[in-house]
Amino acid sequence: MLPIISNCFFKYLILPYLHYLSESSSNTMTETNATILIPDISGFTAFMTNTELGHASRAINMLIEAILDAVGEEYEVSEVLGDAVLLIKKGPPPTKQEILNTCLRIFNAFHFRRKWIEQHTICPCGACQAMVKLSLKFVAHHGQLAEMKVGRFVTQSGTEMIVAHRLLKNSINNNEYLLLTEKLLEQVVDSSESIEMEWTKASDEYDSIGKVDYRFALLSDSRNRIPDPPGATINYPTDNTPYHEIPIAANFRDAYMEIMNIPGRAQWMPGLQGVEQDAPNVVIGSIHSCRFEDYEAIVSPIRMTFTDEEVFYAESCRINEMNLSLVHEFVFKKTSDLTCILATRFLNVGAHPIPEDVKELLFKRIENMAVGLKEYCERKKAS
Repeated sequence: MLPIISNCFFKYLILPYLHYLSESSSNTMTETNATILIPDISGFTAFMTNTELGHASRAINMLIEAILDAVGEEYEVSEVLGDAVLLIKKGPPPTKQEILNTCLRIFNAFHFRRKWIEQHTICPCGACQAMVKLSLKFVAHHGQLAEMKVGRFVTQSGTEMIVAHRLLKNSINNNEYLLLTEKLLEQVVDSSESIEMEWTKASDEYDSIGKVDYRFALLSDSRNRIPDPPGATINYPTDNTPYHEIPIAANFRDAYMEIMNIPGRAQWMPGLQGVEQDAPNVVIGSIHSCRFEDYEAIVSPIRMTFTDEEVFYAESCRINEMNLSLVHEFVFKKTSDLTCILATRFLNVGAHPIPEDVKELLFKRIENMAVGLKEYCERKKAS
């Protein structure tokens, strides 16, 4: 019976060697000593499998971007692995303090971006509300790597690469930590730590590798020190302007998602010809230019709250052609699992009262908008 070969062993040792043997002589393989650093997103698998895939993927991409921005030019980005980034630094290893500084910079950037997404999201879906469950752990190792160039591609392989990846599965009973192998620590120039951390010695046994000794420090205290982004909530004056209500034969969250999708409103909003925006995502503070035949409405989300029974959403709306500054409020109230009531109104937040004829026009457009949304949601549900 043939022995079972692990995916990691095959990917980083056997497969590169087979490629090397089979490719043309123009392909080269060189050996180099390097530090391997892997920031790995904790909670990624549950996040991706138990939440809305599209929104989860968008959130993970934003977090990976934060990691890459924090790394800068200090390490070479060898590979992005979905939930982790493989970083390489050729030559002698950095000091322990330098490694710690790099990891904390990445850790802080990751959680600052995560908090920013939580603060600015206007989406009540499981993915957008589960960001708090994500964190980051690090594995750092040092050793000899085989760098193989196949055409325009460069891959890193070898036993030390396998060790680093295997260490992502270890016996540490925590999901946010910095792990440094003893092999790395034996080669670093020791230095005092500017941030005192409690290190624990440990080891794990791996098939085909044997025992790997390491030290780790938990990062929970570091996480608690990360500041919150500036507040995203925008306050505005309210009055007794009545709400226009309309029943919709659709789940209240599904109906809200159509309002939230500002670029998609042209599919159902009467008179809306198109939407241009300053960023790919719709979040609190994003700017959206909504073109109508005779005017342009500059729309920006300012608030979203939700419970198991309703979603409240508000957005600012500036119409320069009419000298109007408004806030539109939308409340989606659950009446059953498949039905809801939309209550919507506009508020004047400009410096001057709205003329009565303009008010009548705005009320009419609110009514038409509500009917357009109702018909679109019910058609979509029936299809």
